[in-house]
Amino acid sequence: MTDQQPTIPPFAEVPKTATSGKITAEFVTKDDARAPSVHCSTIAVAGGIRYLAWFGGSGEGKPDVKIWFSKYVNGNWTDQVSVAGDGTLPHWNPVLFIPDPVNEPKHVYLFFRTGKLISSWITYIIESTDGGDSWSEPKELVQGDRSGGRGPQKNAPIVLSNGDWCTGASYEVPNPDPSKPYGVWDSYSDFAPKPKEGDTFKQGDVWIKSPLVELPADRGVPGGSFPGEGAIQPGLWESKDAPGHVHLTLRSSAGCILRSDSEDYGRTWTPAYRTILPNNNSGHDIARLKDGRVIWTGNYNTRNWGPRTPLCLMISQDDGQTWKLWATVEQAPPPHDEIRLTGADAGGVDGLEEYSYPSIVPLEDDDGEVGVWMSWTWQRRGIKVAKIVEA
Repeated sequence: MTDQQPTIPPFAEVPKTATSGKITAEFVTKDDARAPSVHCSTIAVAGGIRYLAWFGGSGEGKPDVKIWFSKYVNGNWTDQVSVAGDGTLPHWNPVLFIPDPVNEPKHVYLFFRTGKLISSWITYIIESTDGGDSWSEPKELVQGDRSGGRGPQKNAPIVLSNGDWCTGASYEVPNPDPSKPYGVWDSYSDFAPKPKEGDTFKQGDVWIKSPLVELPADRGVPGGSFPGEGAIQPGLWESKDAPGHVHLTLRSSAGCILRSDSEDYGRTWTPAYRTILPNNNSGHDIARLKDGRVIWTGNYNTRNWGPRTPLCLMISQDDGQTWKLWATVEQAPPPHDEIRLTGADAGGVDGLEEYSYPSIVPLEDDDGEVGVWMSWTWQRRGIKVAKIVEA
């Protein structure tokens, strides 16, 4: 990984698109006594129905945190219901996935993680064939895996041009050297191959883990080339005109989004390199539109564990090489001018003026507009959803 950081301009000086995206937003949940603290939403769209899930309870990492679900149908969001969790073990980071939104729009997968500590996460999966009205019993995504969770950690899988499902994956574990102040965060891809003739497994039953994305050996070392824990929670897209060319964007402790590239459908990855996209060591998401443009969303802040504001969308017309500001979804003064937010193996930040962990999905083709559906955390008190389209 190069130690040369591209110059990230201040937010006020970011190049902008000719016209800003038009934003229409609403709360799906806010200050609900059943789950007063909510976070990490995920949105999916198929057949004209919008699906939304998130985790919520008395506070991140608490035993009563469950996975909640709602869908937008017939002009309204349904009352939120708990689809996973019994109040005895924290549940985390749901991810919705609809592999075939055209032919099977009601076949929905929902991944989530459980565990008292992030380092002990186990990934589970449930599925619905009736658009979320009923769900299967949870099963481990990779039976017996105890690496800290397999499959998607935050962002949804994509269906590659060869039919495989590919997702960004990562783990967060304590540093084996107790003298070092940071944990160890590493990322990779997990892919579920499309069954070939003669295979007896169903797609999604088998997951294959790629080698780790390479980071500097001196990460986390004071004075080294890479500060902090590492990189996690990848988002990904496949180039429109180059089948098999897949790209990962990574949340990092280095003040920016990292990127890694693959030319073999996500089986192997280049060493990570720094991009001009900022990152405050918080969640982001990325998606490719039908016309090949790429949209990234996250907080425009370069301080490790810095304030989770503003929340914006950037757009690229050259496969992620250059970016322009497309829309600012939320913006508020940082709540902690000089107080550093911290993460812990048990999770948790205070949520003040926090607009974070966005999830995006392109509009359906029959919408007649170009843009994305987006969901995000609003101060840990609510989940908002917006339609953002070209004005």
